[in-house]
Amino acid sequence: MAIKKTIAIVGATEQTGREIVNKFASVPHRLVLVSNRPSELYPFAQNISKRYPEAEVEPLECVKEGCWEADIIIIAVAPNEEKEMAELMKEVATQKIVVAITQNENDCEELEKVLPYSIVVKSYINAETNEVLLSGKSDTVNKEISYIFNQAGYNTTIKSTIKI
Repeated sequence: MAIKKTIAIVGATEQTGREIVNKFASVPHRLVLVSNRPSELYPFAQNISKRYPEAEVEPLECVKEGCWEADIIIIAVAPNEEKEMAELMKEVATQKIVVAITQNENDCEELEKVLPYSIVVKSYINAETNEVLLSGKSDTVNKEISYIFNQAGYNTTIKSTIKI
C-alpha cells in the first residue's frame, strides 16, 4: 500500500488552482486547499467534498500552515504573486517539493532564490490538451511529480532542457 501524500495547492481558488484541485480530487492523496479568499475557499472545498466523497480535502487560509502540513506544495497563483507566496512558506518548505505552475516557459530562478532549500519543479500546463511539461533538477522528483499528475489524468512529459 502506497503512503498517502499531503499536497498543498496554494492559490486553490484561482482559475489554474481550481482546475488542479478538480483533477487531483480523484487521486488518493490528502489535499490542503490554500487561498486568502475565504468566501470562495470554503464553498469550493465543500463542493469538492460533495462531488468526490472519498477525497480528503482541508481548506486553509494560511499559506504557512497549509505548506507546513504538506509533503508537496503546488503554487498555482499569478506570476506576480509567486515570490510573495514563496516568502510566506519558505520557513516550512525546507526539503519539500515545490511545483511552480507557470503560464509560459519562463524560468523559476526567483523561486529558487527564495526557496534555496526546497526542490523546485517547474510545470507548464496546457489546459486545452491536458498536457503537463515538467522540469526539475532531480530525475527522481520529476518522476514522482509526473506519476502524481498522471494519476490525476494529465499527460506528462519530463523535459530536462527547460532552465530552472
